[in-house]
Amino acid sequence: MMLTGPLNGLPIACTLTVGAGRDQIERWRAFDDEHALGVERTETRVVMHYARTDVSIRLLRELVAVESSCCSFVDWVIDVDQPDLLLVVTGTPEQLAALSVGNG
Repeated sequence: MMLTGPLNGLPIACTLTVGAGRDQIERWRAFDDEHALGVERTETRVVMHYARTDVSIRLLRELVAVESSCCSFVDWVIDVDQPDLLLVVTGTPEQLAALSVGNG
C-alpha cells in the first residue's frame, strides 16, 4: 500500500497557485516514498508516522510550513518527541475530507 501524505490533490480551499500546488504535491509524494511508515485515522485527526532522521525532520518542517499558510483551515503539528516522527493534522471531518489527509 502506498502511503500518501496530506495532499493527494489540491483542496478547493488551498491558496497555492496550480503550479505551486502541483510542486507541493510532488514534494509530499517524494517525502512519503522515502519516509512514510504508517497512518492512524479518527474522525477529526490523522497521524502520519515517518522515519525520524535529521533529514526527515527538516523536510517535514519545510512541507508543513507551506501547508500551514495555504491550508490553515486545519491544525498542523509536528511531534519529534516520539520514536517515529509524527505529523498530526486535526480538523472537522469535512475539513480533513477536503484536504484528502492520509488517504492513499
